Amino acid sequence: MTVLDQLLTGAMVKTALVGLVAGLAVYWLMHWRKTRKLPPGPLSLPFIGHLYLFKSTMIHEEIYKWTKKYGPVLSVAVGPFRFIMVNDIDTALEVLVKKSTDFVNRMSSYSVDIFTDGGKDIAFAQYGPTLRLHRKIASKALRQYMQGKDLENRVHIALQKGIDLLKTEKEPFDPALHVTSMVFSLLFALCFAESHDFQDPEFRRIIHIEDCLNEIFQSGLILEDYIPLLRYFPTKNFKQFNALVKEHKAFLKKKFDEHKDSFDEGNIGDLTDYLIQVRKEAEQEDKEDLLEQLTETHLIQMLSDIFLASFDTSRLTLRFALFHMAQYPDIQEKVYKEINEAVGTGRLPGMEDRENLGYTEAVLHESMRLATVLPTGFPHIATCATKIGDYEIPKGTMVIINHWALHHDPQKWDEVEKFKPERYLTEGNKLGPKPESWLPFSAGRRLCLGEMVAKPELHLFFAGLIQRFMVKFPDGVVPDLTPKGGMVVLYPPDYKLIFEDRLPKT
Repeated sequence: MTVLDQLLTGAMVKTALVGLVAGLAVYWLMHWRKTRKLPPGPLSLPFIGHLYLFKSTMIHEEIYKWTKKYGPVLSVAVGPFRFIMVNDIDTALEVLVKKSTDFVNRMSSYSVDIFTDGGKDIAFAQYGPTLRLHRKIASKALRQYMQGKDLENRVHIALQKGIDLLKTEKEPFDPALHVTSMVFSLLFALCFAESHDFQDPEFRRIIHIEDCLNEIFQSGLILEDYIPLLRYFPTKNFKQFNALVKEHKAFLKKKFDEHKDSFDEGNIGDLTDYLIQVRKEAEQEDKEDLLEQLTETHLIQMLSDIFLASFDTSRLTLRFALFHMAQYPDIQEKVYKEINEAVGTGRLPGMEDRENLGYTEAVLHESMRLATVLPTGFPHIATCATKIGDYEIPKGTMVIINHWALHHDPQKWDEVEKFKPERYLTEGNKLGPKPESWLPFSAGRRLCLGEMVAKPELHLFFAGLIQRFMVKFPDGVVPDLTPKGGMVVLYPPDYKLIFEDRLPKT
């Protein structure tokens, strides 16, 4: 190489380095201008954001630690994607209630659109007339079919099946499938007026589908969601997701078609019948605008939402509650004593007993606080340029409520890590007003529809199980009930339990 060639090569390298530095400077300037009025947070690195700071999948816990330095409202970047994380109840209520219309939309992604047929559901739909109509219909359906004696009778049927199965277990076992089967059996009854044996192949297959979909959503579909080119070369994970979604929709379509074929307007027996009736009434009144919002796809997506609205919350909370009772036998005995005094052993606890089972309900509330099974709920999207406190929030910004942080805020909860049911009770041992920072079902315009189902069904299932069984860990087990999972869902750890029948053998 000649001297001239060496000089030219050196000049090219220097030019490239200058170009790289200039490019990075422009990137940082644009990044600074875009984010300078957002809430604070740790140093965000190009391309990876704050990923270098996360030491576990419990990102909601990691972020909450940052609040000690940066305050309760944080700007967080995961890869190239930025969101705002709210970690205190006052700001959460500002977002969810006071400025609910500013943050009422949901995020959209490729995988969500596949699952929801382009946002025709309730949970992920964008806010507007169609969503308002669907929430109104779903709320009315839930009030009609998932409350009072109808709910009680259906819970008792599912609960008795669960009790009969639990009685056959002679060795320590993981109660996950038993609890899931009870909750799922109730949902089958409410949505389809069907009663299944827990070993029924279709019943078990649908449980498996929903479990697999949960695992996929938990792990994320980042590549296909955010790199469109890869949708033409999908990963094995995404292929499995597509297959499961098709099977999930095919199952619901089959049930919907069966109900259409046997529909009798004088005999509306379940939620599917009710949705079909709503559509037929719109047809009879020739309301074209309503019919466009009540297509068969819309109705099946509404059914999917209702079918799954309380599923994970109920089954995971119930599993955590059983583990907590095994961990705290003195608290379990107080629950049993209250149930025995209010109900006895001759019948299962009913809806009318709830007002006399305040301590039992308080135990459930405390279990839901310590083990927040949906730690960050569903993300909200800013519908306009707005503010959170003094921070400017651009239109389209994702805002996430850290419900786990609300439930572990030492400013709001004394002895925050201690299991204390008494914190929810009045002096008369009655359930008091809901604590301000207890928010497992969110609030405002996107309040979880499953709340009105989950709370009474959880109470009946839990009270019925503790009425009948003493729940224990095997001898020598020292449990660590730290949840596993991540930002989407928290699961109980893998432990086996003993269910000791309290009723004397006859």
